[in-house]
Amino acid sequence: KDNRHDSRVNSFSAIKEGEIHPAKLSAWMQMLGQLPAERGTIFRIKAILAVKGHPFKHVFHSVMDVSDEDDAGPWEKGEKKMSKIVFIGKRMDEKFLRASFEGIFSSEKVIL
Repeated sequence: KDNRHDSRVNSFSAIKEGEIHPAKLSAWMQMLGQLPAERGTIFRIKAILAVKGHPFKHVFHSVMDVSDEDDAGPWEKGEKKMSKIVFIGKRMDEKFLRASFEGIFSSEKVIL
């Protein structure tokens, strides 16, 4: 009997404290939707995101080319702003996806 599990299908998650820059988030979501084949195929994404200037937890999920965004409950006073994302796909470039996720967070540096 053949094993129908495809070893090229995998998943990983990333968690980061901080706030995501809204414009960077929008551009990143567009990039994920047009991910080049050499970066793999994303079947599903589920995320709870801390977006800068937004008082609610931002929920994002997608299945293939269909996505939805909504707000969950508010961030409580003193609660750490943690963003969590899970990717499920085939031959995904985990290093690239992790680095691009890290890149959408707001820089706290102040340039005088």
